[in-house]
Amino acid sequence: MKGHSANDMVFPYQASSPTLGKLIWYDEVELWNEIDRILAEDIEKKFTNGQQCYFNLAHCANPAYFLTSETQLALEEYMAYKRFKLPFASSLDEAEYNRIVIFSTIDEEYNAAIKNNA
Repeated sequence: MKGHSANDMVFPYQASSPTLGKLIWYDEVELWNEIDRILAEDIEKKFTNGQQCYFNLAHCANPAYFLTSETQLALEEYMAYKRFKLPFASSLDEAEYNRIVIFSTIDEEYNAAIKNNA
């Protein structure tokens, strides 16, 4: 990110690719290609997808691109449910499938982060 701060990166921009080891031009398509390359590097699956992206995308992407208001709300809801031990549905049958998927993903990444910082 020579000459850039992460928050200044607006498509198109040039940054160092963590997978290709050279400066490349990023647009939305190329950023998602970079994510595919980052995830493909972890052949042994030692890290979660979130960990792979966290440690590699800092070199070539603006984190704000991924933090939509919907994502931020899901994170806040997850933390509130976890912190206050609230159920997000009265039964599994009544739980929204999308919410289960989103919270499961957040939970996996959260637990991996806690484990790595222990």
